[in-house]
Amino acid sequence: MTVASSLGIRARTAMEWLKMAYDTTGEDLHEAIQNQPGYYGIKAPNTLSHRYIFEDVPMSMVPLASLGERFGVSVRGMDSIIRLACIVHHTDYWKRGRTVDKLGIGDLSVGELTRYVNERIRE
Repeated sequence: MTVASSLGIRARTAMEWLKMAYDTTGEDLHEAIQNQPGYYGIKAPNTLSHRYIFEDVPMSMVPLASLGERFGVSVRGMDSIIRLACIVHHTDYWKRGRTVDKLGIGDLSVGELTRYVNERIRE
């Protein structure tokens, strides 16, 4: 949410997304998830060697954290999770993941990045 905000974007919260996608509500996120029948019976993986880590960390968390770092947002929480994943998997997800530099957008300003995303052009 903070990274999106630094780019002038108002991202949906998890609660808003659950309401939009599933028309589910609750007093808090836990209750909203529990109120969604589509999630019944889904359990967490029984191993740390799972795609939730080896795919989502380098392809989702690293780009978000890299974007946050680029625009001066504290990403200590995300960085901690990424570093733990690195330790658990003996893999440097920062090196392997999609950073803003690897995506070719590391030198763009917020305005240029917004234009690039909206118009798919780069000067």
